[in-house]
Order: sequence, then structure tokens, then C-alpha cells
Amino acid sequence: MQETLQALQGLQQIDRHIFKVQAEQRRLPEELALRTTKIEEQEAKLQEMRTRIRGVRSEAKEIEDLTVGMRQRLRKLESESNKGKVDAALLMSYQHEMRKLKRNISQAEDDALKKMEAGDAGDANIVTAESQLELAKSVFDEFEANVAKELEEANSRFDELQADRDKLSADGIETDHLELYRRLLEIREGEALAELLDGHCQACFVQIPKNIGVRLARGTEMVQCPSCDRIFYQY
Repeated sequence: MQETLQALQGLQQIDRHIFKVQAEQRRLPEELALRTTKIEEQEAKLQEMRTRIRGVRSEAKEIEDLTVGMRQRLRKLESESNKGKVDAALLMSYQHEMRKLKRNISQAEDDALKKMEAGDAGDANIVTAESQLELAKSVFDEFEANVAKELEEANSRFDELQADRDKLSADGIETDHLELYRRLLEIREGEALAELLDGHCQACFVQIPKNIGVRLARGTEMVQCPSCDRIFYQY
């Protein structure tokens, strides 16, 4: 069993680094994708702002056009009212409509002004958003270049580690022991083994019952930590 543990320790020294490199190979593209999504969200938000402001200005134009029509109607009514041959009933009708038109014109002017102010404020927000997006893209471009470089280095390092690992032999390690090691390697993030020192697991630092230490010292079986399940070894 001691030979098996020594062989697993040799594998562990390489696999520990391989696991870290593989984690980096996964992390870098994931982080790049996350940042890409954020840039796309900023772009979509900016486009939404532009669309909304165009709508606001379009509404303001419609109100202005409507106001022009109401003013034309008001001038016509004023002209008709000033004619001397208009009877009293018709004059009252004209005056009623003119009062209503004046109120509507005043309300429309207020609405148009608010729309224009909202448009101006929106334009200012768009300028700010465009500046923020430009800066974000600049930072992203730099990050993307760094990711490409780091990923290339990680891939190269992985190839080197894998070549080193291929030189190590798993001969003599029983299949079930090797499978246990590989399973723990994944579960425990690259650390399948743990030293038992002074009655404590050096991976999870839990105090271990004395009988487990005795079993390990006998060297007749593979002993695992009752807390973290890592395979124990000791010097």
C-alpha cells in the first residue's frame, strides 16, 4: 500500500497543477463571455434610449403640427367673429370654440415643451451613455487581448504538464484505487490526497480518531479522511 500511496503522490504533484491550469482554461473564456454580454447590454440600452428619444421628439412634432392647425382655426374664427353680419347665436358659438381652442393650444404648447425638454435631457443622457460605452469597449478590447495571451500561456502550460504526467506510470495501482483517486481529484478541486499529521487532516484540519491513524500506519489498506474523504498518507 505504501508503494501505491507514493505513486499517487507522484501523480498528485502533477495533477494539482493540471487542475489549476484547466480551471484557468475554463475561467478565462467564461469571464470573456460575461464581459461580452455586458457590452451587448450597454449597446442595447443605448439603442433603446435612442429609440425612445426619437419617439419623444416625434410626439413633440405631432403636437406642434396639431397646434398649427388649431391656431389656423382660431384665426379663422376670430376673422369670422369680427364680421359685422354675424348673428348673436353664431357669435356665441364662435367665442365658445375660440376659448376651447385657446385652452387646447396652451395645453399643447405645455406638452410640446415638456416633450422637448425630455428630448434634450435624453440627448444628454445618450451622450453620457455613448462615452461610457466607448470607455467600456476600450477596456474590453484590452481585456480580450490579455485573455488571448493568458489562454495561450495556459494551453502551453497544460501541454507541458500533460507531457510530464504521461511520463509517470500508473502501473501497480489497482483500478479501484486509481478510480477513487480520480474521483476525489475532481470533487476536491485537484487535491485528492491529504497528509495525516499530529492526528489532524492537513486538508480540512479536522482531528482524526486514533484508530484511523493506526490503520494508516499498518500500511495494509487505503485510508480516507472521515470528514473530507481525501486519501491519507503520512511520512
